Amino acid sequence: MSPKLSPQNRLKICILAQVVLLISVIIPIVKLANKDSTYYRFGPNEELIIISIKINSWFRYSILLVYILIFRICKVFINELGMPILTFNIYNPNQKKIEDFTRTELQVYGNVMFMLNSIRYALTLQLAIIQIDIALISAIFDELAAIPTVYILLKDKEFTKNNIRDEEVTLLKTVN
Repeated sequence: MSPKLSPQNRLKICILAQVVLLISVIIPIVKLANKDSTYYRFGPNEELIIISIKINSWFRYSILLVYILIFRICKVFINELGMPILTFNIYNPNQKKIEDFTRTELQVYGNVMFMLNSIRYALTLQLAIIQIDIALISAIFDELAAIPTVYILLKDKEFTKNNIRDEEVTLLKTVN
């Protein structure tokens, strides 16, 4: 029987697997890329058209980045703070009793939120495939927005595991 992995070790393995996966995708893309492709351009240019708007100046490009930042921040907050409420109440097979919503409220909120997410996804999909700098900037904006979101979610939790400093003190006492 194999030893049971701790949650921390599982996460470390998942992070390592993600890094290996990304590297295994990025290397062939860089090596085999068509260097004449418009995807590998950076900044505004005459061929950069997003949802029929030509992004051919730094001013327009800056406006686009502000729009992407706002869109991504809203997306992260909605998905991280609002969607769990819906998905846990709708899809959790162990939760048979719903106290915070009526059946109709949950049906309407769920379907409206899922529809709006689908429309948002359709609009932002073009951003991810139009030009690599926009795709990377969008991903960075997502992750920057996730920092306060995770903080908000963790703020209300109680942690029983000691922090690293407490563990070091305990280890030192044991050694001495």
